[in-house]
Amino acid sequence: MARGLDAGGVFDVVPEALLVVGRGQVLQANAAAIALSGHDPRGQQITDLIQGWSLSEEPFEASLQRTGAEALPVEVRLNPAGDRLAVSIRDARELMAGRQAVEQLFEAEARYRSLVEQIPAVVYADHGEDTLYVSPQIEQILGVTPEAYVEDSSMWLRMVHPEDREWVQAQSEAFIAGEGGDLDDYRMVRPDGRVVWVRDRAYAYRDDNGRVILEQGLLFDVTELKEAEARVTHMAYHDSLTGLANRELFQESLVLAVERARRDHTSIAVLYLDLDNFKELNDTMGHHAGDQLLAGLAARLQSSTRDADLVARQSGDEFLLLLGDLAPDDAAGVIERVLGRVLAALEEPVDLAGTPFRAHGSIGVSRYPDDAHDAETLLRHADMAMYQAKRSGPGGYRFYAESL
Repeated sequence: MARGLDAGGVFDVVPEALLVVGRGQVLQANAAAIALSGHDPRGQQITDLIQGWSLSEEPFEASLQRTGAEALPVEVRLNPAGDRLAVSIRDARELMAGRQAVEQLFEAEARYRSLVEQIPAVVYADHGEDTLYVSPQIEQILGVTPEAYVEDSSMWLRMVHPEDREWVQAQSEAFIAGEGGDLDDYRMVRPDGRVVWVRDRAYAYRDDNGRVILEQGLLFDVTELKEAEARVTHMAYHDSLTGLANRELFQESLVLAVERARRDHTSIAVLYLDLDNFKELNDTMGHHAGDQLLAGLAARLQSSTRDADLVARQSGDEFLLLLGDLAPDDAAGVIERVLGRVLAALEEPVDLAGTPFRAHGSIGVSRYPDDAHDAETLLRHADMAMYQAKRSGPGGYRFYAESL
């Protein structure tokens, strides 16, 4: 190589700074080397010209001493050629700038990754059916590792709750096609069987033809929110003492039952129960004993009805029962059987702090379509029949009749 460089002008036109060194002395320097050092270094000891000189086979960093200027950081490469060395020198400021840019890129990526991994949600990126990235939060929220999730393209849909899977898939396909927005909240089933409610928010990057080339999104765990909403809803429609449906839920259910019976040509019955001796209990044993009795009777009333029936607490010591979807030819028999079980449940003593107490109740019954054709009238007629039963003596029941 050195002989070639000695031979002609090629050595001088090479844009990289080049030196030829023999026995520790600079023998030759091309124009780029002279310009870089600010003087002609021929005859100078290489260790004086390059501080940090090394005979390393690998590129090394050093300082080039320059005339009339500060030393310049350089990268030095050595190429042995017989008893001489071909030395190439590169301004390391470019390398340092490049390294700094790379470091800044890595720092930015690290900050981005740190931010992503601190978000209380799963961050994901999909291309078609393939998952390109999913953040570590997926292990905490869904119980699977990021690696397993990325490798298995069918895992997401497979983990969607079976009852939600069909409509979730349909909404997802509509979103990809540009015909829908965000998914509704849906359920996913973890490998340990626990059900998690998620809120899926995605953005699609599309090409000029509208095809999705990348889908990015966030998957939030909203299980606690859904459970809180369910508790609030339950409190709004259920009695806090007995856990039974309250008057609002009973009335809404009764309206729906009437509409369904009208459509299907079936019957329904409303039973209005009022305890006859509840005031006596409160006066003698106190309100705590009264609460115990109501809670105990609530459980008995539920066990006295069919699974499809609704038991509610109207207020105080009054209960409502809705018997729906009764076949016209069997309605009377079903009502009589339920009445028998309810009266038997009332007759059985309730243990109140060691004191047995036998409750008595009067029941009024109204039926659709025999006694009324709307929910409000059905409830009023059952109330009227209950008061007629109470006048006839405790522990009985009466069906509504127009004569009432």
